[in-house]
Amino acid sequence: MADGQITRRYAQALYEEARDQGHLSMVDEDVAFLRESLDQAPQLERVLKSPVVPRKKKQGVLDSLVKPRVGALTYRFVELLLSKDREEMLERMLRAYRTLRDRQEGIVEAEVRTAHPLSGEEGARLEEAVGRITGKPNVRLQTEREPDLIGGVVVRVGDTVYDGSVRHQLASLRDRLARRADVAAGAMNTDYPDNGNAGGNEAPADGAGNADTGNASDRHDEGA
Repeated sequence: MADGQITRRYAQALYEEARDQGHLSMVDEDVAFLRESLDQAPQLERVLKSPVVPRKKKQGVLDSLVKPRVGALTYRFVELLLSKDREEMLERMLRAYRTLRDRQEGIVEAEVRTAHPLSGEEGARLEEAVGRITGKPNVRLQTEREPDLIGGVVVRVGDTVYDGSVRHQLASLRDRLARRADVAAGAMNTDYPDNGNAGGNEAPADGAGNADTGNASDRHDEGA
């Protein structure tokens, strides 16, 4: 089963359990807390994703950092992931859960990476643009700064990425130029065959001629 299917299946299971127990609001808050924690404490995500960190140590980290801050249902969900060796997928499952809840409420969440923080006006314009693209009037932005973008903005809505950064444009230009160079090199090889190979093909014929001459001379001497 593909990772995307797995994350959606687990997210759906968490949602259904929360709904059946009447704890949707609480789980919504827990999911928001966990996503924020993973975003602000990258070391926590590294520990969970590391294949060399023993499960017992991961359990201890979760017990001390997560268990006191979330409800019992949410923590059982996290423990389930750990027991199934799927803790490295926690962030994706939380995102899938949020997407599921947003879809029910008619909200689209856009993950935004920018080289510089967005102003209030820029954020509003971006929300409007995402709304036009997705056809959803209610948009929530999750912003993250990424200086390496060299300007521009990268927006992710679900599995679709809209890249308007200069870095992406430069990479695309570089790829196009590389493809053109390959095409030009291929054309030159077609128009100008290797002369060395052509000459090499003629050499055996010359050699063969010399050999025939020598043989004829030998036969003449014998006849004499």
